[in-house]
Amino acid sequence: MVVGDDKLRLNSEPVPADAMPLAIGDHAARVAAATEWLAAQCGDYAPLRRQFIDAYFRFIAAHLAAHRDELAEFARPFDGLYAPEDWLWSALRPLPRGWVPADGKLLPADIAFWDGSQTVAIEVAARETARQKALEQAGITTCRIDPQVFAADPLLLGEVLPASFQRFWDGTLLPSSPFRRPVPRGVVAMER
Repeated sequence: MVVGDDKLRLNSEPVPADAMPLAIGDHAARVAAATEWLAAQCGDYAPLRRQFIDAYFRFIAAHLAAHRDELAEFARPFDGLYAPEDWLWSALRPLPRGWVPADGKLLPADIAFWDGSQTVAIEVAARETARQKALEQAGITTCRIDPQVFAADPLLLGEVLPASFQRFWDGTLLPSSPFRRPVPRGVVAMER
């Protein structure tokens, strides 16, 4: 995926139609579908990447819950159309098995994010790896996350991630879902 100047968010582009749940309006089903869709991109033999995806969605939910009153105030003028958890889709989108351009070549990362100004590479490992060193030497912001964090309080993951992962709803006027289907163009013909 090639990114532009905007942050790559969970709602930057629609989720593929085959990953959309049939339950319209069921937030939990949509979160589960998005989590499953991203986990499927992690590779067959990548349990730590899959665990990161699950932990990341738990972090987003816990972070939104911690800021629920503020988000409810944003949603208040819309008379119940939006709920604080709808801003989940404004969070940065993980790119499992991302390739990060650096120094004229592509470097692999467990997970990559684009925050609008820089790539953030996530390496899931208990110890520093050669891949982590290569990313850091190329000037890529890199976070090594010990898999033990996944079993802890979901907000602990947020303490490891850069500041751009925190107030991810800032700069978004309204929440937007990635579960949008194309609307067919209709033609109205009048017969006389």
